[in-house]
Order: sequence, then C-alpha cells, then structure tokens
Amino acid sequence: MSWLEIFGWFLAFSIATSFWYRKGVKHGIHHALMLLDLDQQQIKILNKELKKNSLDISKNMSSTVKYN
Repeated sequence: MSWLEIFGWFLAFSIATSFWYRKGVKHGIHHALMLLDLDQQQIKILNKELKKNSLDISKNMSSTVKYN
C-alpha cells in the first residue's frame, strides 16, 4: 500500500464515522423528544441549548461548579 492509498482509506473512514455519529445524535434527540413528551417551552429551551457551541456549554458548566 502506498501512502496515498492509506491516506484515502483514513479520509474515507473519518468521513463515514462523522456521518454516522451525526446521524446517531439526531436519531437520539428525536427519540428523547418522543419518549420524554416535552411541552413547547421545554422544547424551545432544549433547541436553544443544542444550538450552542460545545465549548460554550463546557465553559458555562465549569463556571457554575463550586468547589469547597
């Protein structure tokens, strides 16, 4: 195998993994919405939180944690 072929396989694997991960997350959120039976206000809050960048969420969570 040449380095170009190895790079091609790695790129294909990365794209496929990313696609399946995103598809799984969307399916999980859909399943949770059906299972939890949220009202409109709770769905709006959930959508707002899901649109945030994951870095912003982790910063927000770390700032609210209080240590003794």
